[in-house]
Amino acid sequence: RVWKWKEESGGTIINQLKRLGASCDWSRLRFTMDKGLSSAVREVFVRLYNEGLIYRGDYIINWCPRCHTALSDLEVATEETDGNLYYLEYPVKESQISNLKSQITITVATTRPETMLGDTAVAVHPEDKRYKSLIGRTIILPLIERDIPVIADSTVSMEFGTGAVKITPSHDFHDFETAKRHNLRYLKVMDLEGRMNENAGRYKGMDRFACRKKVVEDLKELGLLQKIEKYKINLGHCYRCKTVVEPTESKQWFIKIKPLAEPAIKAVEDGKTRFIPKNWENTYFDWMGNIRDWCISRQIWWGHRIPAWYCEQCDYITVSAEDPKVCGKCKSPEIQQETDVLDTWFSSALWPFSTLGWPGKTKELKTFYPTSTLVTSFDIIFFWVARMLMMGLKFMNNVPFKDVYIHALVRDVEGQKMSKSKGNVVDPLVMMERYGTDAFRFTLAAMAAHGRDIKLAEERIEGYRNFANKIWNLARFAMMNMEDANPLLPIGDRFEICPHKGGMGGISLPDKWILTRLNRTIEAVTRGIDEYLFDHAANAIYQFIWHELCDWYVELIKPDLRGENGEDKKNTAQFVLLNVLKDSLKLLH
Repeated sequence: RVWKWKEESGGTIINQLKRLGASCDWSRLRFTMDKGLSSAVREVFVRLYNEGLIYRGDYIINWCPRCHTALSDLEVATEETDGNLYYLEYPVKESQISNLKSQITITVATTRPETMLGDTAVAVHPEDKRYKSLIGRTIILPLIERDIPVIADSTVSMEFGTGAVKITPSHDFHDFETAKRHNLRYLKVMDLEGRMNENAGRYKGMDRFACRKKVVEDLKELGLLQKIEKYKINLGHCYRCKTVVEPTESKQWFIKIKPLAEPAIKAVEDGKTRFIPKNWENTYFDWMGNIRDWCISRQIWWGHRIPAWYCEQCDYITVSAEDPKVCGKCKSPEIQQETDVLDTWFSSALWPFSTLGWPGKTKELKTFYPTSTLVTSFDIIFFWVARMLMMGLKFMNNVPFKDVYIHALVRDVEGQKMSKSKGNVVDPLVMMERYGTDAFRFTLAAMAAHGRDIKLAEERIEGYRNFANKIWNLARFAMMNMEDANPLLPIGDRFEICPHKGGMGGISLPDKWILTRLNRTIEAVTRGIDEYLFDHAANAIYQFIWHELCDWYVELIKPDLRGENGEDKKNTAQFVLLNVLKDSLKLLH
């Protein structure tokens, strides 16, 4: 059923591209789940695994409690949200402090009070004078009554909150790393549904947000809730279903990404691949320089299944490009393939060479790799562009493309992102039906300025439909005036002066002027295309055709075309008009 759905939806997309006039070689159409691409995916997985770059282990990952799958950092949509900062007091264990007359507490600030149930330490900066006497002491975790240590860690910010940070290793990315450095216990207090588990004590079975409310109430009752402040939170949501993601410790498959990222950073630094506009290189470097290991396993049912088999006898993992019959270690036939599938961007990262027949040494691969230009949107730089660069350099020893053109986003007339829920989607098929494909394409080209999104107003498309009509009328006028043209008139790819009487073939000042303007326009359009300044190219040809060719030249040569200035002038005017029209259409194409 899903393959049937793919054919239907994929066919719709292809038909839209064809309707737009995309001049692709449709015989080379590929889909990420095609058999040939599956072979490439397995080959890459096995090679990276054998080199120790792919591993399976417990790590902190983004988890969607609704989709029931791990998400990479890039699949988490972060939004600034109104939230709270809760100040919680943890009592210091009295047996370690002598001459106490009242209880001593250490206050931590958190945006997720429910995770305190999984705390295994509180951390402070080693140079923070406020807490030096407490480093190494034991405190009591409220509500759970568990003893946890106060540790010193230089990554703690003395300015944030109180300068004391709760450490919940199984539910926070930074805390996971802190726990590794200090050999702390990892304790999960939530299940995969986002409900509290048996480690959460009396809160077991509660939804995470209901638990937050109850924990705050209980701490308040115990006098251990110091205060609550309004606070802006960068809240992560699943990019598919918009559910708030939960960082959680989980056994997943990962790629050690830094060894792959370093050559990809250098390739852009050295100019082997360049971003247009250039400012996107900074975005690329910033992300690549702070990259974390890539979680590549997904708990969804359609995708490239991970080529790993678990032995029920000796627990060995056999990783193979071909389906094995027995365990690679003990030779037991009792093996089960991993049920997880690969992140879809894993196979997409191989696209520039997997589609050309790799790992085979094909003629296509030799001819078309590396490609010249990748055209894409800024929001896919990390998902796709960076990963294609990494994999291309790793497996082909060369960048997959020389130029990456980052195009603008098409927004509505108010500058809002288009969405079905807002009802502000401009359907290109409807616009093409209404105004014509040429007008629609020209509108997009004319508005494609660097660093500026396109606010697509229907009036603009209508305006360029008028331009298309202008060209039609120009061509019709030219053809009407060619009926009695000299059949020996040379119509070539370039202007050649006819050897008429007088040496100059009757060429007039308007003829010389329009040919000069045409050459300048050819230069401007060529430069605009070469530099990916498509709006410059479009506007140059627009100005030339509408204002110079139609408004001036056509008007100036009408007496010549009527034969008022002799046959030579008429022949030359016909010749120049036809050739300028032809070259103008080439430029438009």
